[in-house]
Amino acid sequence: MFSNGYTRLFASSTDTTSPTKLLFQIVLLQSFYYLTAFIIFYLISSLNGYDFKLDFIFSWELISSENAMGLILFAMWLFDSLLCVLFVTIIVGRSKLAWDFALTVHIINLIVVWLYTGKFPTSTLWWCLQILSAVVLVTLSTYSTRWKELRTTFFDNMLDSTQTQPTLVQEEGSSIELQDLNHSKEANV
Repeated sequence: MFSNGYTRLFASSTDTTSPTKLLFQIVLLQSFYYLTAFIIFYLISSLNGYDFKLDFIFSWELISSENAMGLILFAMWLFDSLLCVLFVTIIVGRSKLAWDFALTVHIINLIVVWLYTGKFPTSTLWWCLQILSAVVLVTLSTYSTRWKELRTTFFDNMLDSTQTQPTLVQEEGSSIELQDLNHSKEANV
């Protein structure tokens, strides 16, 4: 049922500005952004012997260069942005919209962090992380969505079965010659 609705919602690739479609994509992308962050942060904190807290995800105050945990959180957020590139490529799929969605993820994250902590973020390192994360997400998702669009346009028919591709055949006298498989099949028929 969900897959049919999802397919139907994204079936019309020409209507990229439908408010329902855009809202659904934003919610889905933001959910995956936080879900991957939750999984990454939970695994790393468990492996390092820390008790997992939601503050790792939603607090800007923990991002610090003064302790190892702050630097680990910094690196994990960058890794989360790298994973989010895949989600932008799959969910959005359009290079023209990749910028918008990548920046929307970070604007929503700013609002969520601000509401969670009750204070506007003032940490320079947190802002550097957000800028670096946004640059990574914008750049790589634009590249990957553009590659996805061009791949279907230019590269799908490159390996047609009608093309002749020579193959190496070794005869009994140990000489190697190129043989065209399509012509040898026609000769045998």
